[in-house]
Amino acid sequence: MSGEEVDRAVRRITVHRPDLNMAARAAAGSLTAGEGVDMIYQAALQEFLWWRLPRDYPDDEWPELIEATALLMDELGLKHLAEVARSATTSAVLTAWVQSHAKGVAAFRSAQKKSGVEPPDTAMLAWGSIMGLDEARALETVERALGDSVAAGNLVPGAPRWQAKAVAITKAVLSRPLDLPPGQTLAGLVTTERVGTWISAARHPQHHAWRSKVANSLLNPIHPPSNPGDAVAPVRWLLELAAQPGGAELTQNHYLARETVLAAVERFGWWNWEKPPRSEADVYELSTLRDAANRLRLLRRRGRRLYATARGVELLASADRLWEQVASETEDGEEFTGAVTELVGLRLLQGRVETRQLVADVAPILIAQGWSTAGSLITVADVSFAVHRPLRWWRLFTVIDEVQATWEFGTSRESTPHTIALTADGETMVLAYLRSRAAGPRRTVRGL
Repeated sequence: MSGEEVDRAVRRITVHRPDLNMAARAAAGSLTAGEGVDMIYQAALQEFLWWRLPRDYPDDEWPELIEATALLMDELGLKHLAEVARSATTSAVLTAWVQSHAKGVAAFRSAQKKSGVEPPDTAMLAWGSIMGLDEARALETVERALGDSVAAGNLVPGAPRWQAKAVAITKAVLSRPLDLPPGQTLAGLVTTERVGTWISAARHPQHHAWRSKVANSLLNPIHPPSNPGDAVAPVRWLLELAAQPGGAELTQNHYLARETVLAAVERFGWWNWEKPPRSEADVYELSTLRDAANRLRLLRRRGRRLYATARGVELLASADRLWEQVASETEDGEEFTGAVTELVGLRLLQGRVETRQLVADVAPILIAQGWSTAGSLITVADVSFAVHRPLRWWRLFTVIDEVQATWEFGTSRESTPHTIALTADGETMVLAYLRSRAAGPRRTVRGL
């Protein structure tokens, strides 16, 4: 149906309701931009009614705009969308906007989620707030498919397992082969677009070269190693401890019990000192693992007991999925650590390197990115300290192959330097981490 058909619908409305002439034209223009009724679908209508209308028009004009929008939907034969315009949800969202901007935003987001037409995140693809053209196209295609399912009664928001059905619809749309480009899918287009943006955003020539070199390896999911349970053994041990009946005992200061700490360092070789550790606070590896598990929402504390969450128990049952979660993590979850981890990983993928050379290779890139500390740009000394963060993290999973330095007998002169390389499983883990940064959802501009 062309734009002329929409114009005729507006004219029919004004014949019966001349007082709604301006409102009907405004609604038609906002919803179709002169392109015809094909531009109208439920998600777009809701965005207009619940987001753009309260932000772009004074509240005394809202009733006429809502009424005109509902009549326009009736005239165009979109009865289910007319019901959305006249719904109690629309009234409630607009009432929230009158109360305050914050309440309006919260009401809009809540109503969108409950409507059934907001594309959910899936294991195949999570949506970003910053999108390229292909991702925006994919989002709209899924929105339309969900809206069609709601209109047909095949997807009933609020019904049992409706969210699982929405995920299934989303995955089906994203994985369906396209005619153009032949054999490609929407999910594939989004991933290619994201990886391309990741490459072009690199500010330093060496960084751009490293990203470009691994790009093709990141276009498809990185599969876990053959024994993922062995690769994430420390995390599995911690989750098994917290998943046992009654959880894990904690001290008064909420550390793991000392006998648990001693068992951990004995099992994983985390202690090289003569005297045993006094508490969890003495064992970097253990406290780091616990912090990471908390960030991933795998653990929860209740009083002096530590329990595995439902998500923790779920991942404990799937070594592959647990590995995927761990592989996309860093030592502390901070963005600077993420940038350092990426660079150290990219450099190690080029082959074995001396520690000093590793610092020399990544320092210019980090400095060019403009990172600062205490109000001043970071220095090579700061980078020398920072590169140990990803190395410490990957050591937990025994994916680093290190050759220690040797020294001339009776002198302080170094005979052979300390060198670092990735094991085969380490290369896989690093690639998985890089894919999470390159092909993951963009919620900030990541040119780092």
